[in-house]
Amino acid sequence: MVKDNIPFVKRGLANQTDNVLNIIIKEKPPLFKTLNVLPERTNNWMSVQGSDDWEGLSKDQIHKRQLKFDNPEDGIRAGVISLFTRAERKNNEPYLTFNQIFFEDDGWAEDKESYKLDMISKNFTETDTIDLMDRGKLKPFIHFMINHEMGVDAYEKLKDKDKIIDKGIDMAYEYVNSDEYPFKEFIK
Repeated sequence: MVKDNIPFVKRGLANQTDNVLNIIIKEKPPLFKTLNVLPERTNNWMSVQGSDDWEGLSKDQIHKRQLKFDNPEDGIRAGVISLFTRAERKNNEPYLTFNQIFFEDDGWAEDKESYKLDMISKNFTETDTIDLMDRGKLKPFIHFMINHEMGVDAYEKLKDKDKIIDKGIDMAYEYVNSDEYPFKEFIK
């Protein structure tokens, strides 16, 4: 009798497993998609966090840690300026290593392991240095960060990302080269 029940039990367990998988597969992806596009919904493609009063910061914040900007260019501007400020604090020069950006105790990355794996998969190392004043090195790095923060699918769907990133970098350069930037001397 026990032997006769085994196929039934297995069949019942298989049906339950299929039902659970169907729920996970059919119902969870929209939740995950919502989470994955938070940087897009907040116009904060680089996932700048904090409580600073950034130019272009939206009055309607939707997340307790990740800031929401009025447009993605303002989010890119804030991210680039944050990198400059980190470079000034760490090196007193406009240079940062991947380690200084992501992996130190006060690093940008919340999930250091996923950034580390992504970095390795794209042939970067922890000792690679980003010259923030060199647009040719900064822009690919910004693409790397946005791709990581958003996820590949959301990143690939972005329209006009090069134009938006260029404008955000221009806005950041304009600010860090102005008399308003408190660390202007370190850039020269």
